[in-house]
Amino acid sequence: MTFIVRRARPDEYGNIGQLTLAGFGHLEPGASLPDEERLALLLDAEGRDHQGVLLVAEGTDGGLLGTASIFPHGVPYARQARAGEAELRLLAVLPAARKQGLGAALLAEGAKIAAEWGAERLVLDTGQHNLRSQRLYVRFGFEHRPERDVHREPPKVPLSVFTLDLPHRSGPAAAASRRGAATESRDNAVV
Repeated sequence: MTFIVRRARPDEYGNIGQLTLAGFGHLEPGASLPDEERLALLLDAEGRDHQGVLLVAEGTDGGLLGTASIFPHGVPYARQARAGEAELRLLAVLPAARKQGLGAALLAEGAKIAAEWGAERLVLDTGQHNLRSQRLYVRFGFEHRPERDVHREPPKVPLSVFTLDLPHRSGPAAAASRRGAATESRDNAVV
């Protein structure tokens, strides 16, 4: 499968929200929608883009196949990132497009953006029993950080936290990041 990873466009927000919902399995036959808070999060592509960088994987036919969001530490959508870290959230790939390298490509672009911001680590979390995603993260180089796992009361699922050390960056991109300029690089094309 041929695809590109690039930054999302505002006219795609509605489609990206639906893609995220589908990627998390909520549109499968017999599946139920998540609770109201989670549903709002999955559908809020515009909010995710305004707080960080919203990425999409686009197929050769122009269809969107996957998405992920990268956030700097300190914004409301970043729930695990600490000082010196950026966070990747809501990595979702359509079921029919899985096992084609889209997830790894979205992770790679997220890590690149986080490094350009000057982050020392990229952090993400996933459901404790989401072994398929955890295998992808480990293959990519993330390490499970059990001391940072989040234990939540049902019906919420416990979260496993993973981090990836990033190459040290310095210069204008890192300096701009430290000033809180998480969106300065948003308009650059990603191939």
